[in-house]
Amino acid sequence: MRISVNDLTSLTRKAIVSFGYTSDEAEIILKVLMFAQLRGNNQGVVKLIGSGIPMREGNGEPVTVKETTVSALIDGNGTHAMLVMDAMTDRAILKAKEHGMAIVGNFNTTESTGALGYYVDKIASEGLIGFAYASAPFMTTAPYGSTEPLFCTNPFAVGIPTSNDPFLLDMSTSEIAYYGLIEAKTAGVNVSEGCGFDASGAPTTDPAQIMSGAIKAFGGHKGSALALMVQLLAGSLVEADSFDNESDNAGNLVMAIDPSILTNKERFENENSEIIERIRSAKRIGSKNEIFVAGERGYRFKDGVLESGEIDIQDNLLSKLKEVAGE
Repeated sequence: MRISVNDLTSLTRKAIVSFGYTSDEAEIILKVLMFAQLRGNNQGVVKLIGSGIPMREGNGEPVTVKETTVSALIDGNGTHAMLVMDAMTDRAILKAKEHGMAIVGNFNTTESTGALGYYVDKIASEGLIGFAYASAPFMTTAPYGSTEPLFCTNPFAVGIPTSNDPFLLDMSTSEIAYYGLIEAKTAGVNVSEGCGFDASGAPTTDPAQIMSGAIKAFGGHKGSALALMVQLLAGSLVEADSFDNESDNAGNLVMAIDPSILTNKERFENENSEIIERIRSAKRIGSKNEIFVAGERGYRFKDGVLESGEIDIQDNLLSKLKEVAGE
């Protein structure tokens, strides 16, 4: 079903507020969710259906437990990860602008960070290089050679400024994001072959069976290695839990680097654009019409949506979103 962007934004805001967030908190979460939705990313409004994003009882204000001129470690105190990550990103930007680079981590957040691309896009928009990692003790993904879920979907993102839109790599290290399974289940469709296993370890395309079994790490042993890398950086480095499904102690890590500590910033951005254009102009395979670089499809999708003022949303998903919003 097609819905106006304004109507979807209003509906999403109502749904977020229904979980008990303040208007200011809701606006931050709204920006993160709509960033994904307007780019065709499955980290958008689907996060609000089902159990949604309830506030954890007894949560408190995030607290800085360790800090240097270029770093900070934050105890999220059960605060929603999107709120903590947004504040961490702003802090990393300020430190990087002042000291050339910054690394900010947190433990003890709850719920999903949303699309990590949101945070690195924010960093890259300030002319800085951004990195973001997220891991949680919600074991959904099996390492290569196993059917036992030991990783979360362990996404990471990189944003690099250019003279045009940033280079924006935002990916989970699993074959499909967990919310991709939820979207498929909500729509009543199967996922592609090779995404995961059922509880007995047999391959399946049924999203519900994969949710009770395990998602595959993408790309075989290489993807599995990346998943482990994220777990080490956004888990043990920031004092978060890794292998306890009963824990809510999720971790995140944000890094920002000012390219001017190594090179001229304008030269860097211009050369990045030239490199990207050279990649896009490479010889095509067969009838392939165009070569895309990371983030380009998302920016184009967003531009098209904003130009038309409307966006497609799956009927069942929209219906469930309206239920959450009380409409």
